[in-house]
Amino acid sequence: KWLVIAVTAIAALGSVVYALQQPSIYKAEALLLPPGAKDIQSLNIPIVWNVDGLMGVPVVQGINPESVFAKFKQNLSSRTLQKKFILENGLMDLLAPNRTAETRDEDIYEGFAGLIKLEDENIEVSTSVSIELYDAEIASQWVNDFIKFIDTETIRLLVANIRNSIVNRIRDIEYKIGSKRELVK
Repeated sequence: KWLVIAVTAIAALGSVVYALQQPSIYKAEALLLPPGAKDIQSLNIPIVWNVDGLMGVPVVQGINPESVFAKFKQNLSSRTLQKKFILENGLMDLLAPNRTAETRDEDIYEGFAGLIKLEDENIEVSTSVSIELYDAEIASQWVNDFIKFIDTETIRLLVANIRNSIVNRIRDIEYKIGSKRELVK
């Protein structure tokens, strides 16, 4: 009887000592909601269409909040953008302080990708981004900086797509004008 009590007490004491010696791990988490229609209003462009012989019927063609949020979530898990974030913020030394010549950069990028946890609370409603580190301040700073970076990159990519669409539309209109001029001649 006393042996069982002694072994239980020693095991409990040992587990408490072990738990107290382990470094604390902090989790920084951000809950992301999709943008509202007003938030992306500047990305929607009016286009003038010829509909049933009516000249210049304006129609707003653009993107919706769901597609913007889907693109944002896609960019959150993009390894290319994660690598760009690491390089632009100088995180290589923080992620691998004991880096040697044999340490591959790709291993460091994969380690960072492993730190970032993405969870869809409700696929269309929200997503959470979290990082677990031994320093709470660094973890929260990285989460905030990463979200801000992905937000900026998503906007940049969406604007670039809209510009390409406008350039293609202008090229098509110029071609139609040129062909109609040739037809008239």
